Amino acid sequence: MTSIIIHGHFYQPPRENPFTGIVPLQATAKPYDNWNESIYRTCYYPNACSRYLDQYGKILDINNNYSSISSNFGPTLLSWIEQEHPAFLLKLREADRAGIKRTGHSNFMAQCFNHTILPLDSLRNKRVQVRWAIEDYKYHFGHRPEGFWCSECAIDPETIDVLAEAGIKFTVLSPWQGIAVDGKDLKGEPVPCDRAFWIKGKKKKIAAFFYDPGYASGISFGHLLRSADKLYDSIVETIEERKNPALLHWATDGEIYGHHEPFGDMALAALIKKIGQNPDLEITNYGAFLEKHPPVEEVTLSLGDDGLGSSWSCSHGVGRWYRSCGCHTGGDAKWNQKWRGPLRIAFRNLERKANIIFSDNVRQILGENADPDRLLEEYGTVACGKQDVKSFLSAYTTDRNDRQTLAILLDAMKNVMFSFASCGWFFNDLSGIEPRQNMLYAAYAADSLQPFTSENLTQALLSDLKEAESNIASEGNGEDIARHTLPRIPGFAMAAGFFTMNRAIAVESDYTDTYGIYRLKSIGSGSVTLCNTLTLKSYNLTCSVKKNPNGLFFYSVKNKATGYVYNFSGDQVTDLDMKRFTSWVERKLTDCLSGSPLEKLTENIENFIILVDTDGNLVHGSIFHENMSLCVKAFKCSLLESGYVRNEKRLQHLDRIALFAAKAGNKVELENVSQIFDIYMDIFSQRLHKGNFTDQDGRNLMNLLKIARKRSFAPDITEIQNEFLPFKTGEKQSKKIKPETLSELLLQLNFS
Repeated sequence: MTSIIIHGHFYQPPRENPFTGIVPLQATAKPYDNWNESIYRTCYYPNACSRYLDQYGKILDINNNYSSISSNFGPTLLSWIEQEHPAFLLKLREADRAGIKRTGHSNFMAQCFNHTILPLDSLRNKRVQVRWAIEDYKYHFGHRPEGFWCSECAIDPETIDVLAEAGIKFTVLSPWQGIAVDGKDLKGEPVPCDRAFWIKGKKKKIAAFFYDPGYASGISFGHLLRSADKLYDSIVETIEERKNPALLHWATDGEIYGHHEPFGDMALAALIKKIGQNPDLEITNYGAFLEKHPPVEEVTLSLGDDGLGSSWSCSHGVGRWYRSCGCHTGGDAKWNQKWRGPLRIAFRNLERKANIIFSDNVRQILGENADPDRLLEEYGTVACGKQDVKSFLSAYTTDRNDRQTLAILLDAMKNVMFSFASCGWFFNDLSGIEPRQNMLYAAYAADSLQPFTSENLTQALLSDLKEAESNIASEGNGEDIARHTLPRIPGFAMAAGFFTMNRAIAVESDYTDTYGIYRLKSIGSGSVTLCNTLTLKSYNLTCSVKKNPNGLFFYSVKNKATGYVYNFSGDQVTDLDMKRFTSWVERKLTDCLSGSPLEKLTENIENFIILVDTDGNLVHGSIFHENMSLCVKAFKCSLLESGYVRNEKRLQHLDRIALFAAKAGNKVELENVSQIFDIYMDIFSQRLHKGNFTDQDGRNLMNLLKIARKRSFAPDITEIQNEFLPFKTGEKQSKKIKPETLSELLLQLNFS
């Protein structure tokens, strides 16, 4: 029996603006709002419900791949998932329980909290990163982790000791990170991947698995996922060549399974099925294999060119994250990475000052015998979202002002560590999105700590960043890039403007009391009171919004405590905020439309289509065309109102609108019609999930699908397929749906 372990490293760097706590729109991620959303849609979510197809492309089964593979999810990614896609988090928890039930061990490993390079961290920061990661894992999965994924597989003896002290049993490394087995020099050959080995720190040891380099490379760069059959045949051949090894395993970036390799999740699902049908193979996880096959040999680890440690993506050790070692990803051949050193030095200088400020103030508040490092470690329950900062600090002090001071200090220390996220050094140039993001965290920390020191921390940071030079002359140096990246309006002022606009132009159902890290406490008569949920700081503000002569909104926010006034115009508001404002306006414009006016609007579409058929140029850009665009928006908004879901007449209107969009719609109108179909699918999915789906719903759903296909639209039917799978397998039944309706629905939804 050969055990097979497929490990996916699922991670995205933190992307939020620390001054607001909001992930901004990222133009390069279109059609999605940001890269988290893009990769979620193309990789993370598909792997939770991957289609297993027959030879005709019909669905035989839908698999949660996470129930079978080994994986780690970065805490910063899980935090975003919990907020934006909580249902997906439930899928991960289901996979965790399934793995434990099948093997006795979890399929999931913990991961370094915000993906710092542990060998380059101080001992305190190593412990914090590991402790916070474990707290995050316990919070999301309900039990302690056995394994730990080190960022970029970067490791050194001190890191091993920290992991062992935290109760971690094993990690996964590159086969090139070992130089000897039981003292025998490997002479440049990879560490064997068919068993576990001991790796030693200065005092302790843990187990390590060294992944198969051929499969890791072939899947990541050789397109092995384009054919599950060929990949499976290759695995069988390899096992025969190696005379039935106890273990065959590989580790790759998880994004390869669907994002970098389209439909890679489906190839993975098919591979899992094929392996499961072979009695000589089993898919398992590292914890289960380690229990049956504990290590007996020890691997001596490489410490890299500089003696600091090794990693899976830098042949020089860990040079990629602090110097111009030569490792990069593309870019101009003349570019260099000399900027890496000054960037790390700038953040280290800030960290050194932050450590002094933090320790001095913690001891001043909690007493000379207080342990600041311990407090920072325990803050992990707040950092992972398990506990709010107020309840956390109430265990240390009952003084309100002291709690606020500690909250500010702890939040600043977290952002100092976030500035060391590895992505900031991984790529080609200082001007990339990743270094800019790290600069934001550093600048936020400097701003937060400023009240505690006479030194101008922000200016000192910028001065240090000036030593880092971009390869792109127009970008300048680190100071230039940071100044261009830093927000010009304080987060609390942006929040005040947001809430004021929300109450002014949104319908009541769109009212919100949340703006990233800010919560609205009260609003009225130009007065706004906010609270920063991370620092516990409250802001009493006045806010007015007027139109300037150019037609732009003009904001004026005054901080009552300081008397300082922040004036900014609408063109300084974020793109994401403008997108929200637009949606509120559209909802308000169409909220007053009852069924009758809406029907009149949609009926006029037939007349418009006649005009288009007669002479397309006749109506191009006409006011009538604009009316039709409004009708599309109105129809979309109406779907969010109860009572329209099962109305057959709505489908007739939708057919007219879809025909209009297909014949004469512009890009925005086509997107709106596509969203209408998706909204319908979501409504039907929810009804089915809640047990409210009727036979009439089934017939309406089939008609909806026919309209979409007739008008060349392709709605997302993923979730409705997921909901219907138990009905196909017989796990669920419904007296509300006739058997013939169900059979036809399954065919329409592409089930075999």
